[in-house]
Amino acid sequence: MNEHALFQERVVRLEKPQQRCLFLIAHNGQMLGLDDDEQRCLCDEGNDRVVWDRTPGGFRHVATGVEMSAAVDGGTCTLQVGCERVAFTPSLGPEQLPSAYLRHLRQEGWVCLTCILPDEVVLGLERVACTDRFAHLEQTQGVPKICQDVAVARAVCEPISLWLIRNYLGTEDLHLGHPPGFGVLSPYEGTGKVQRWHVDIPYIPSIGGNPVADRKGPIKAVQRNVCVSDFTKERGATAYKLGSHLADTPPPPAWNAADANEHGLPYSGADADVVEAPAGSIILYDARTWHRAGINRSKRKRAGMLQSFQTADVIPKRDTRHACARLHESAVYPQLNDREQREITELLMNQPRQE
Repeated sequence: MNEHALFQERVVRLEKPQQRCLFLIAHNGQMLGLDDDEQRCLCDEGNDRVVWDRTPGGFRHVATGVEMSAAVDGGTCTLQVGCERVAFTPSLGPEQLPSAYLRHLRQEGWVCLTCILPDEVVLGLERVACTDRFAHLEQTQGVPKICQDVAVARAVCEPISLWLIRNYLGTEDLHLGHPPGFGVLSPYEGTGKVQRWHVDIPYIPSIGGNPVADRKGPIKAVQRNVCVSDFTKERGATAYKLGSHLADTPPPPAWNAADANEHGLPYSGADADVVEAPAGSIILYDARTWHRAGINRSKRKRAGMLQSFQTADVIPKRDTRHACARLHESAVYPQLNDREQREITELLMNQPRQE
């Protein structure tokens, strides 16, 4: 590869949404939705049922067009749901209906929920990662990241991305492949380790003992990158070969050859892709997709929170149950609402039986 072919990946850029829909969230974390009879109900899942738009007199259900009157006072509104009066907090939600995201994920093998996380969650993630507004700090070691700020668990439990993963994998029974952690990419100075092209467990051998899964068999895992920083090509956003989840093989050795170019860097030509997205976005992609961390050519660190969501039969890369026990003992756990407590506990505690 010649010098001019370096850093020529095709850029897929997601801009910050001009308009976004809403969630109406109860104190316990459930969301207001409409059931099949268009009656109000409380929902745990982040599907089309729970997405609303604001109107001058209240809210409009995006999927059905049903409108309801509501007065927001002090940041909350109280609505009749069945026999109960329930207080809800309007919260910024997705740019599109979840079903539209799911179609894209199924067709393309990836999708981006642009700016889906609230600003306060992004701030908390920056604080734990010690990047962006907290770049002057050093990360806390010896304490699981999920115990350091409520934002970590809140990001893991974002409801639309969980609904998308479960529907893409065709199962409700998920677990995390490792405790939530951060990939912090420092500016590249021409030397040092650079991540190579790869796919993820269970499509590669693992120390946990998983057999390598058949790429043509049932889908086993979805990767989830939370953009803590703005993800840009210059700042080292993840590089992909979009569509490669359908390929019969993992990345070709030539893409990682030591002599691929005069700098010894992995392939970064026009056959690869970089997804650029603002901080607070969540990128989901099929674990069979060829990918690698980018090369940070800026002057600032770049952070992402990385997770692998796996089906029940996949052995995690790292046991997550210890992190869950630490979370339950921490000051963070009581700050989570009921839905978040259930979700994070199940995702960390569910483990396949090992013979």
